[in-house]
Amino acid sequence: MPRHTPAPLRRWQAVLILSVFAVAVTGAAAAGWWYARESTPAQGPIVLISVDGLHPDELRAYGAPASRAPAIDALAADAVVFERAYAHSPLTLPAHASILAGQLPFEHGVRDEAGFALKDEARSFAELLRNRGFDTGAAVSSFLLRPESGVAQGFSFFDAEFPAPAGRHAPVVERDGARTMEAARRWLEGRQGHRFFLFLQVDDAAAESSVASLVEALRNRGLYGQATIVVTADRAETGAGLSLDEAALHVPLLIKQPDGQGAGRRVTTPVQHIDLLPTVLDLVHAPIPSGLRGRSLRPVMDGEGGRLPDRPIYAETLAPMFRFGGAGKFSLTTPSSRLVRGSRDEFVDRAPGDAAAAAASGGAGAEELRGELDRLLEGRTVTPPADIAPAEEDQFAALGYLGVAPLFDTEPEPLEPQEEDQVMTAHHAAAVLASQKDYPGAIAQLRSIALAHPRMAVVQYQLGMLLGRVGRVGDARKAFAAAAGVEPDNPYIPIAVAGLFLRARQGEQARQPAALAVALAEHHDGRARAGAHEMAVRVALALDDFEAARAHAEAVERDDPALPMRLVVSARMLYAEGKYDEALTGFEQAAAAAKEHGRAVEDLDLHIGQALARLDRSAEAEEHLRNELRAFPRSVHAYADLVMLYHAANRDADVEKTLSELTEALPTPEGYETAARLWVSLGEPSRAAAVKADARALVRRQALALR
Repeated sequence: MPRHTPAPLRRWQAVLILSVFAVAVTGAAAAGWWYARESTPAQGPIVLISVDGLHPDELRAYGAPASRAPAIDALAADAVVFERAYAHSPLTLPAHASILAGQLPFEHGVRDEAGFALKDEARSFAELLRNRGFDTGAAVSSFLLRPESGVAQGFSFFDAEFPAPAGRHAPVVERDGARTMEAARRWLEGRQGHRFFLFLQVDDAAAESSVASLVEALRNRGLYGQATIVVTADRAETGAGLSLDEAALHVPLLIKQPDGQGAGRRVTTPVQHIDLLPTVLDLVHAPIPSGLRGRSLRPVMDGEGGRLPDRPIYAETLAPMFRFGGAGKFSLTTPSSRLVRGSRDEFVDRAPGDAAAAAASGGAGAEELRGELDRLLEGRTVTPPADIAPAEEDQFAALGYLGVAPLFDTEPEPLEPQEEDQVMTAHHAAAVLASQKDYPGAIAQLRSIALAHPRMAVVQYQLGMLLGRVGRVGDARKAFAAAAGVEPDNPYIPIAVAGLFLRARQGEQARQPAALAVALAEHHDGRARAGAHEMAVRVALALDDFEAARAHAEAVERDDPALPMRLVVSARMLYAEGKYDEALTGFEQAAAAAKEHGRAVEDLDLHIGQALARLDRSAEAEEHLRNELRAFPRSVHAYADLVMLYHAANRDADVEKTLSELTEALPTPEGYETAARLWVSLGEPSRAAAVKADARALVRRQALALR
């Protein structure tokens, strides 16, 4: 039977733990100042290598029985080896944001891999070292670390060029590590001096060759001896990002110092990714920004007597929350225990019966860790992710992310670990199938989840979106109704329903859900209000109700001034009156305003292209229609206008190519029906008949798959 410590004693223990923690932090800061004052600053290059999915057990330095990475093993022999280093997230982007910014996820704001970016105010590795005179360059292999993720800030050179897709079934989400290494090496060999910082991110398969190539490049320039090289992993397991256990978070960490200082030393004290930034700044004698929770690791790197205070290490994953409406997870780890908070708390004794380990962690038990986790998370609200750009939907789907409407406030359904794994597996499969445009397969996977967990509103919403994409309007409405049954006050559901009707060219039926969305959004934030009124603008324009469109456009800009909807509505009115020159000016002004705020407005380039075509400026019209398709790849109107533009110019090869692109981008009834209609208008009834036959076969296959 468990024994409970009396409340006064527990409070005394908590006060003691916090006091010891404060003294330890002060001591660590003092020790870091002493080492910085007494030592010579590192003057050579600094290289940070992050390997996705590199587990410590793969390396000889961590006990691997055979060497599969001799170059990394050789580097480890010249380095300080940290036996117990931990990541703060099992997800690639949040983990790298913590590495580069030296902050925990709730501080830098990157809570998942889609819809989040590192805050501009975060002071990153690159920015801080550039301020100390270092040239800064990076090369990455993951789509998740593209410049739009925010991790490129502070780098003078940031290479994230991904090859064009090989076909419609293969959205590109990573590139071969050899290409990444080639870009990094070219940049490195172009440096004139020795004072530079290079960040390299590759996957596990490219780790050995990348380290070997980098070491060779440094040796060839006589820089290896004076270089500081950090090798770690963003996470130890590549996967769904559900787990906060040892297998996911325990990562290798090797720090090779100039002149081989500390070579062969092994550190058993638990350390964390946010310690890397203050450590490197300490090595170059740069000021360490105030407010960082990490500590310099130099006390244990430079001398046998150095010590670091143990402290609980924080990690989180919000993947279940944002992907399918599950519970987020938060953890604290000490040398002897781990607390994981999800739909329920799980306390793991990591060293049962080990008195020494328990003593080293201050004897922190479940209650103490719960209290510390409560303090860390107090007042930390979870901001919903931004919308995924339509141009990136397939890439994120290939990585397991379908996207959700924000503001789902329902308490997540408690799931047993096995159930959660099943949901995540099915959901990830659905996302991957959607990225390959196998929409019936994706729908089947989502339906299996919805059948087992009908109150998962996020899944019902995603199901409605995919059903709408394949033209199953009635089934989509049922899925949205199921989501609304769980979230009756959520305005994003009627916004989606209104969009469903607009896509089906049922403008009148879109009025009611658009009005409902506006009414519900009044009780939510500015983002919801702007989104609801923007949909109402689109519905009003589809019905040529310009007065209503103007009123809703003004409401949009009250909540989101970055959306130039009044200019769009005014230009649409001029276009309807045949005043194409004036309409073009209005559309271009709207486009300039949107670009200034980094926004992409659906149909804006389409309208510019249409106005230019009316003015016989075909080359410019083509450019803007292509821009529309780059930003919104499923715009059937842009495809249709391009086809007619090419037909008018007798560009028959481009007509055929564009119609083929249309059915590849939209292998749905809508895509095929549009292509068939265009062939008819071009005077090609036999081609239209062939496309219609393909459409009928597609509908039959989908009907069978969706039974």
